[in-house]
Amino acid sequence: MSQANVDVVRRFNDAFRLGDWVALAALMDPHVHIRTDPAWPEEHVYGIEAATDWYRGAWESLGHDARVEEIVDLGDRVLARYIWSIHGQQSGVEAAQGFSELATFRAGRVILVEYFFDHNQALEALEIRG
Repeated sequence: MSQANVDVVRRFNDAFRLGDWVALAALMDPHVHIRTDPAWPEEHVYGIEAATDWYRGAWESLGHDARVEEIVDLGDRVLARYIWSIHGQQSGVEAAQGFSELATFRAGRVILVEYFFDHNQALEALEIRG
């Protein structure tokens, strides 16, 4: 089952990059919870519609070029590191932002996604939850 979860993370990233919100939503549990890094404006997003809207808003305002740099299979969880080449649609500012994602699965769908700008914090979250 865990390789299947890694495949879901890859398909999730592909759907995000393509702006395929139907495919993205199909990979999430209806009660998905997104927990973002505290530096992000919305720290919690609940439910599939709100999550899809949140991803679409990030895609529209910051761009779609989020690339998986590393992925670690943890059974019912997957830890992935990304580089997001950001292009501010309003400001025109370009930058690269690294972040880590810890995705938890239930019945083959993403139920919880936690984002961290600092990879060490993602590793600490794994130790805490063991």
